[in-house]
Amino acid sequence: MKRRRQVPRSRLWLLAIGGLLGCDLRYPEVVVVNRIDTAVVIRNPSFNGCRWEATLNYGDATVPRRCLPGRDQVHFQKLDLDQFAEQRMDPEEATTGPLWFNYQTVAQWTVDAGDFRVIEVQGGDALEQDFSIPGPYGH
Repeated sequence: MKRRRQVPRSRLWLLAIGGLLGCDLRYPEVVVVNRIDTAVVIRNPSFNGCRWEATLNYGDATVPRRCLPGRDQVHFQKLDLDQFAEQRMDPEEATTGPLWFNYQTVAQWTVDAGDFRVIEVQGGDALEQDFSIPGPYGH
């Protein structure tokens, strides 16, 4: 009778952990860049299961992050500094602080396993308000 060779448990654990990490390394990497306007700041962008806790001035980019494969829009909060400055000058419209409104890109991007994608968020007609997330609308 042949004797079976036993694999040490530590090696089995390493194989299991390696298999799980291997899947994670195949997830696409995504970077979000603010290209809306010099007077527009965006914060907490999210895309397909990833959320960056970040505030981006014009031209700033998030760190690369692994997201789920698939198709989505970029969701974020937007502050227009020019509009905020105008409101601060009018005492009737002055608020206690800036209001960040929820926006999303009109365009959708598809990312697949192993992709590296830089998504530039543009202004104008490329954006729409995102009502899927409650915002500071006063109701």
